[in-house]
Amino acid sequence: MRRGGDAGGVLIEAAIVLPVLFLLIFGIMEIGSALKSYSGASNAVRAGGRMASVAANDGDADRAILERMALEASGVTSGEIEYIVIWHAAETGESPPSGCLPAAQASPNTASVGVSDGGNDALGACNVYHRPQAAGGAFDMASGDAAQPATFYFGCTGSADPDSSHKVDCLWPGGHRKATVTPRGESPPPGQSASPDYVGIYIRAEHGYITGVLGDSLTITDASVNLIEPQGYSVTT
Repeated sequence: MRRGGDAGGVLIEAAIVLPVLFLLIFGIMEIGSALKSYSGASNAVRAGGRMASVAANDGDADRAILERMALEASGVTSGEIEYIVIWHAAETGESPPSGCLPAAQASPNTASVGVSDGGNDALGACNVYHRPQAAGGAFDMASGDAAQPATFYFGCTGSADPDSSHKVDCLWPGGHRKATVTPRGESPPPGQSASPDYVGIYIRAEHGYITGVLGDSLTITDASVNLIEPQGYSVTT
């Protein structure tokens, strides 16, 4: 026969154990969700870097990079990506320059944002794409799902481009990047560069926690730097 005092003891034990149990359950849920967003952001950066290496000095390079990143970023909750930076790096392992890390904006940019290369492919130049996941943002622009076709937003040739007011890749145009058509280390043909560029891809996202047991949000950042690979070469016998 259970004594009346036992019921009170059970209630006290439950009051102690249940909050800890709920904290553990909610913590596991929040960590799992954060890892999903981080994995999606990391995958997007790696995929964008590989595409940057292949797209090389194509005038459409940024569009191709962002389109590939959009596919790989599907694991990142919509609206979490604050901005993406595509910049001219000097070497692998480098971080984007401070001028390419602006404060987050509430809406996508519809004109070029970043640091200009001055028309001569200067190091540290960058294109910044705010809120790429938003409707009409860079992901929609790159895939052709925005109000205008992708060619309306990408393929800028520089600040003198007559369409530069509505293109978003004018500060470091894809066509300004250096690529080589010979294997690295060999003498290039006349007029070709011997030193291809390094292209950096950076992503910043703000993952919002749901329950608040781990705080309000988690800032996620990741970056990769890739060398533009040779675009092909001929073999003489």
